[in-house]
Amino acid sequence: MSGNKTADRYSGIKEKIIGYAERDDDIRAVIMIGSSVRDELPADEYSDLDLIIVTREPEKWFSGEYPELFGDLSISFIEPTLGGGKERRSIYDDDKDVDMIILTPVQFESALTEGVAEWVMNRGYRLLYDAGGYSEAAAKYVKLEVPCTVMTEEEYANTINDFCFHIIWSGKKLLRGEVWAAKMCIDAYLKERLLKMLEQSRIAEGHTDIWHDGRFIDRRADVSVLNELKECFAHYDTEDCRRALAATFALFVKLAETVAKKRGYSRPEKALKCAERFLDCLAQR
Repeated sequence: MSGNKTADRYSGIKEKIIGYAERDDDIRAVIMIGSSVRDELPADEYSDLDLIIVTREPEKWFSGEYPELFGDLSISFIEPTLGGGKERRSIYDDDKDVDMIILTPVQFESALTEGVAEWVMNRGYRLLYDAGGYSEAAAKYVKLEVPCTVMTEEEYANTINDFCFHIIWSGKKLLRGEVWAAKMCIDAYLKERLLKMLEQSRIAEGHTDIWHDGRFIDRRADVSVLNELKECFAHYDTEDCRRALAATFALFVKLAETVAKKRGYSRPEKALKCAERFLDCLAQR
């Protein structure tokens, strides 16, 4: 099991959580994940505390009854998370960020056996409290390695067609004067596809450790790519959105070409040419 020792600003919160766990039979496990237990890119002064709480009474956590006991709770809300559970995300004091994935024993056991838990535990985990005896199951089902998924040629072609379609879609929104809709597509939807192609280009070049959601991209991407990314985001302005749209397309095409050459994939040239012609026309409007 991986671990990283830090002079921990969250030590008081962890001690309180473990103390309550030891007095509450419903709490079956408290598992620390994330940067606090990573060897690579470990916790720093800006890191949060990520926990999995396995309990037979999740409502005490969803209602806020338990989280309020661990410190001065400034912000707290709930969002969906893995295994069909919910995650309570909180700020204690002014900036202590604590994320608690709340799962019942059944949900956690299913997450382990179905590989869902591995997605958040595969860079390291530590059982801070284990009344449920999950140590053996975790060791059995969680591989401390990060999978590297290569896009198939069909997925590659579909991603390019999707991207090119939304190049035209967002451009039409600009022509209609719908700046909000266009910008959300340019700087959100299209950027997700751009990130996917960037990840695949890095994998094709032999970089196998790809972090999710663009994490640490500023440390890992080539300098040339980072410089081009600076031009790919737009202000809330029609002309700047046009500029960012063209820059996003240019970088995407370059990355897609790298993947095609390394994998021997055929690019959907008709789609790329269609989007390119549209951008040429858009620049003249």
